[in-house]
Amino acid sequence: MQILKPIIHETIWGGNRLTQFTDSNCVKIGHLYSAIDTKDFNSSFIYGEYKGKTLHQWFIENRDKYGLGNYNELPILMALVEADDDLSIQVHPDDVDAMKLEGKTFGKNESFYIIQAPTKGWMYNGCKAKNVEEMKEKILENKIEDVLDTIPCEVGDYVYVVGGTLHAATAGSLSFEIEENCEHTYRFFDFNRVDKNGKKRELQIDKALACLDVNKKSKSRVYNNDDPIEERMYITRHIIGKDFFENISDMFSFAVMIKGEKFYDNVRVLPGTAILLEPSEILDVSNSEWIIVTPKVKE
Repeated sequence: MQILKPIIHETIWGGNRLTQFTDSNCVKIGHLYSAIDTKDFNSSFIYGEYKGKTLHQWFIENRDKYGLGNYNELPILMALVEADDDLSIQVHPDDVDAMKLEGKTFGKNESFYIIQAPTKGWMYNGCKAKNVEEMKEKILENKIEDVLDTIPCEVGDYVYVVGGTLHAATAGSLSFEIEENCEHTYRFFDFNRVDKNGKKRELQIDKALACLDVNKKSKSRVYNNDDPIEERMYITRHIIGKDFFENISDMFSFAVMIKGEKFYDNVRVLPGTAILLEPSEILDVSNSEWIIVTPKVKE
């Protein structure tokens, strides 16, 4: 097994609940990246064969044996996400729009596993506008909030958001997020807030409208014990109340701690930390809670 060091991403909407799981004093943590391989962030190993090296190095050297040779970066990423404030009203491109707008081969679908429920009891998801033109009119009239739909969510819910779906996490929520590795997020609205420099964040309204499908809306579900939930680019399992987890697949997996504390050869592991398990490797998961994330070979 190999252990990755979580990466802090400070955001305008983040909070301080994740600070205790880091060696930082940051109180505006939005993402605590468990495993990520992008141009802006790259995880590094603190334990195992690749100690001192990056996740990107490991991926490039091992991708072919796992059937992922057509990817230049790990195609998925994971993070604990804390919303101390509502996130921007946003949309991600689907595959067609990612190619059209950005020249990317795939867009972004993502999953949220709710660890702490939002204060309102719901997240933004879906659109009440009849069509894109109505959405555009509401934006121009500064009445976008009139056409925002919501989905109830509580602790233990799992929500899968496909590209083209209007959505935003809301204040008070703490989630484990799994994303397809497409970096593009288009904001419709950011509640007119300003950053620490007094500036409003950039909106990408034209691209957001181009990607929006007003008919798309997510549904919530829950894990059935440790049965897998399979999406198009990854498979996940919820592990709790077990002593050990064995990676019995032919693909590597990431075990991400959700709750608890463990020591592996004197390396302290806290929530948000990912452990890379190759096939047949076994991990002690006693007295702790985990999400296992396994990439899929693109069909």
